[in-house]
Amino acid sequence: MELYLHRPVCPLKFMPLFFDRFLDRQTPALVAVLGIFLLAVVSFLDYLTGHEISFSIFYLLPIVLVTWHSQPRTGYIFCFAAAMLWLLNDSSSSQIYSNELIPIWNMSVRLCFFLLMTYLLAELQKHEQRRRALERIFFHDILNIVGSVRGYAELLKDNQVPGTQEVYNLLYQGADRSLEDIEAQRVLANAENDELYLEVTSINSQLMIKLIVNLYQNHEVSRNKTLSISKQTECFEFESDQSLLSRVLGNMLKNALESTAKGGVVSIGCCRKQEWACFWVHNQEAISPSVQKQIFKQTISTKSKNRGIGTYSMKLLTDCLQGRVSFSSNEQEGTTFEACYPVRFPKTINNSPFRD
Repeated sequence: MELYLHRPVCPLKFMPLFFDRFLDRQTPALVAVLGIFLLAVVSFLDYLTGHEISFSIFYLLPIVLVTWHSQPRTGYIFCFAAAMLWLLNDSSSSQIYSNELIPIWNMSVRLCFFLLMTYLLAELQKHEQRRRALERIFFHDILNIVGSVRGYAELLKDNQVPGTQEVYNLLYQGADRSLEDIEAQRVLANAENDELYLEVTSINSQLMIKLIVNLYQNHEVSRNKTLSISKQTECFEFESDQSLLSRVLGNMLKNALESTAKGGVVSIGCCRKQEWACFWVHNQEAISPSVQKQIFKQTISTKSKNRGIGTYSMKLLTDCLQGRVSFSSNEQEGTTFEACYPVRFPKTINNSPFRD
């Protein structure tokens, strides 16, 4: 089942919804042309009203329009254009200032106001797009899983298939996967909102590796593939949140397995690098250069359009754990993802780490 969610609606409440959707269907260039026209109209009306009536607030209309429906950098250009047009209109008026630098100061204040509004609007749009993308991925996956569970349940209800252990196992796995996806969505939503509560405990690196391997040893993504623990794996103690760490390492391992062809080998390991506990996952396939540029961005995926949350969640949760995540990939050596975390967890407030 494919879900489609509209782009976030423009925050200009007085703009009719049909006009907002009309602009969404236009090219950025056409929106920029419309913005130029509106900017010219506002500037002309500002010139006609003179210096006695302040008209600077209306310059926001074309700025907001192009920022939301075109590109943020276009909005910044319009900020400078609007400030300069206001300065020209002010210079052509009969207004007399006690100092010739006062108009420059006023223009600078208006420019800062325009730039601030553009920045906040761009961040709002980015946050809305990120939230909607997370919702799309979550609803797509959970509906597919629950749909499968319901299908098997209907077959059992109508006595179309006998109740075998295999069918019961499939129902259990589907329900278990649903709970896992719901919990993963909850964790990501909390991380997005800086509301994660960390439970920092002492963790044994080798036991952590074995736990992750055991979880995916018999997983469907491991079928016809070899999963091994690197001989370079070291055993040591470090401090972190085991639940979040297992999600990061699980994503690393699952992504590697999904990207590996049948008969391929995926290895996982860990070692201590001074005051860092470093975990890595390696597979033999290389990531294309175009995809490498987008790794760790929210919508990227090397597998399908609905699985872009994997590497993004690695980065987001690793940031929450005060760690760092990186990767290397080429045709000769394959792909290696590495996540490193401080051996001694930094001081926290309410068990939640500071975020940059």
